[in-house]
Amino acid sequence: MKKTLSPRLRTILELVVRDYIKTAEPVASEALVKRHGLNLSSATVRKVLAQLEEMGLLAQPHTSSGRTPTEAGLRTYVREILAVGQLSEANRTLIDRELAGGPPQAEAVCALCSKVLSNVTRHMGVVSGPSLEILKNLYFVRLGPGEILAVMVGAGGLMRNKVLTGQENLSQDELNQVNRYLAEEAPGLTLDGIRLKIITAMGDEKRAFDRLYERAFRLAQASAGAEAGQADRDLFMEGRGNLLEYPEFSETEAMRALFTAFEDKRRLINLLNEVAQAGQVRIVLGSEAAAAALSGLALVASPYTRGDRTLGALGIIGPQRLDYSEIVPVVDYAARVVSGILENS
Repeated sequence: MKKTLSPRLRTILELVVRDYIKTAEPVASEALVKRHGLNLSSATVRKVLAQLEEMGLLAQPHTSSGRTPTEAGLRTYVREILAVGQLSEANRTLIDRELAGGPPQAEAVCALCSKVLSNVTRHMGVVSGPSLEILKNLYFVRLGPGEILAVMVGAGGLMRNKVLTGQENLSQDELNQVNRYLAEEAPGLTLDGIRLKIITAMGDEKRAFDRLYERAFRLAQASAGAEAGQADRDLFMEGRGNLLEYPEFSETEAMRALFTAFEDKRRLINLLNEVAQAGQVRIVLGSEAAAAALSGLALVASPYTRGDRTLGALGIIGPQRLDYSEIVPVVDYAARVVSGILENS
């Protein structure tokens, strides 16, 4: 059963976390008393620190050092203690200027937003591209031998282009046969729905159209990508190098683990999808089940919308000792600005 923190425990935990966020160093009792003018003796604060350590909220890296918050301690701070600050006027102006000056197309806005978030926070900006979900049309254009452009148009007006390589060498006339078939069958379906419909048709009609169905299926499969569920969504990341400025990632093994975490884009997209479905700003710490790809890291993210439809999520990834009180309003405001741009595009 979870223990309720007394006011004194909450206060000391908050101060340790805030100091650790600033310094990345263990926090000692004497420093807490002196730095914050506590009306407590160092001996009393040491006892409180020991209690918090027994509860699993703090850890003592070395016998002679102070304490650092554990992931459980950070999670408790985020969920029970954190007071979110106000967005600074400088950051508001910067976000407005950078995002408002960009192109209105959804993917371009997402790419730009990841860069703006990285620049404003000095962490890594991440944005999951808008999901097309229900399609209005799907058609293909020949670019060259084995190279085809897939054009996906969502029911809400969003459009995505994807270059397919290593494909069968089809003429434009052959692609137009597929295009005419999809013009009748694709509207109102997702990419997965289109593939399922083609499979059903291939099973029901073993006739001269088999070749057409096979081509349509292969092209729809390539348009969707290897992983179902992430098919119609891109991931925009900017500022990975920023994370190397933090002492947590200064060692070679930590650096390797950091960049390995970003190689599996599917897991990051799935995590951002969960944030999008939550409908509000979320703070996710690395060891949470859904965030296994972010070991040692934290994600602060918010959904963005177009009208009443949630399109994706945007946010930042950084060390777990983020200044959450400053980061949350930045992410929240960026999501509202992006939503406004897409609504008016």
